[in-house]
Amino acid sequence: MLTALDRYMARLIAVPLFASLIVAAMLLVLDRMQRLFVFVATEGGPVSVVWRMLANLLPEYLGLGIPIGLMLGILLAFRKLALSSELDILRGVGLSYTKLLKVPYMYAIALAILNLTIVGFIQPDSKYAYERLRFELRSGALGASIKVGEFTKLGDGITIRIEESEDEGKKLSGIFARMDSDGGQSLAVTAARGQFLATDDPDTIIMRLTDGVLVHNSPSFTEPRILSFSNHDLPISLPKIEEFRTRGDGDVELSLPELFRAGLSRDTALGRAQAWSNFNFRVVEVAMM
Repeated sequence: MLTALDRYMARLIAVPLFASLIVAAMLLVLDRMQRLFVFVATEGGPVSVVWRMLANLLPEYLGLGIPIGLMLGILLAFRKLALSSELDILRGVGLSYTKLLKVPYMYAIALAILNLTIVGFIQPDSKYAYERLRFELRSGALGASIKVGEFTKLGDGITIRIEESEDEGKKLSGIFARMDSDGGQSLAVTAARGQFLATDDPDTIIMRLTDGVLVHNSPSFTEPRILSFSNHDLPISLPKIEEFRTRGDGDVELSLPELFRAGLSRDTALGRAQAWSNFNFRVVEVAMM
């Protein structure tokens, strides 16, 4: 049962503890956010992926911030007691340091269990998810929009250029597309407007074009065939996207039980030593609290 003194100590520790966590998380997130925005913009991905990547970085930041916040919370709480002479009064009425350290130890045990869950189980999964998002951005799997005003290659022999894009890529205008085949045939299309439509086949999309001209050329033709259209569907085969690796490429993506098993079962002495080193580091990181 918590006494009035215990509740008072809990409030003194909680304010600097959570303030330190919030400030540390904000500083680390702001530092990484700018680099992530540049990375996502360079790869042409949607802005929403930045928030998903930052969310996957939070467990790593919490693993660093919780021990620091706990230390600052306890130090600043006892500093306030000392500066206001409350500590002298508490000691004068017979309260021992063991009694005064009851609440700090309760904080330490609770936060140590939380930190063990984060660094032992949540952090490896979030690290893998973060690397997966980076991979999908680089490979185009996140549906990065076609860059306006630039020639973009999609699939084999398909080149597309778009003058303007509105409503997050749903409304396209000033469209040029060219498709070349191995037999020397080519198909060039220009259209005033267009939009991309999904199909049942995940490897194929439809580009629906409006008010345009289609030019079909082949070595067997004496002259190119020209067709004007009001609506035309152009199927586009998307390039095959390489599958991302499975989790466990490096000890940082292994949970504590997996690291323990790796330390016992790996074929080489170096591999076992690396697994035990990472395992011991995480355990000590929690035990030091």
